[in-house]
Amino acid sequence: MLLLDEPLGALDLKLREHMKVELKQLQHEIGTTFVYITHDQSEALVMSDQVAVMNAGRFEQVGAPQDLYYNPQTAFVAGFVGESNRWKGTVGTTQDDQIMINLPTGGSVVASCTVHPELSEGQTVDVFVRPEAIAIDGQGKTDNAIGAKVENVLFNGAASSVQVRDSATGHEMTVALPQTGAFANLKVGDTVNLTWAAEQTRCFAAPEKLGTAA
Repeated sequence: MLLLDEPLGALDLKLREHMKVELKQLQHEIGTTFVYITHDQSEALVMSDQVAVMNAGRFEQVGAPQDLYYNPQTAFVAGFVGESNRWKGTVGTTQDDQIMINLPTGGSVVASCTVHPELSEGQTVDVFVRPEAIAIDGQGKTDNAIGAKVENVLFNGAASSVQVRDSATGHEMTVALPQTGAFANLKVGDTVNLTWAAEQTRCFAAPEKLGTAA
């Protein structure tokens, strides 16, 4: 077993990206277990076959990178691994296999009963939606639909995004820009329509503190 404690922390970006590949290839060639410690969530996902997310000295969730990202088991993991839009809310009524989550500042979001069979009316929850789950101007499912105003455009090639503010409630959100380039000309002040599927809304009881990933 080989312990690697923040091995790439002092390297510049391009060299760090190159060394990620080198280390993964080396591990596969020699077959030794690597215990890789990092505070960089992206690095943990790229480098690992199994990831352990720690909070206050205990494991929150252990699993494959895909499981942690797409199926987080706690609010801490959902907020810590990758980017997420986050709100607090209260579970409202259920209709047609969908749950209404009421937000204290006004408005609501819709979650899926199939994804969240454990939720009960009146329960206080943390609500998460990934930036890439949100479609701009009607290109996705419309279980959730809001109008918003662009406040910032963050160009980063394939990882570009926009920061928007919900026109009705004032909530700030981050939305990933599609790869097609159709929205490359979005600018501050533009109005957009945002939609996402109920299945993409994740809810967890009780707020949790930040911690570290290993």
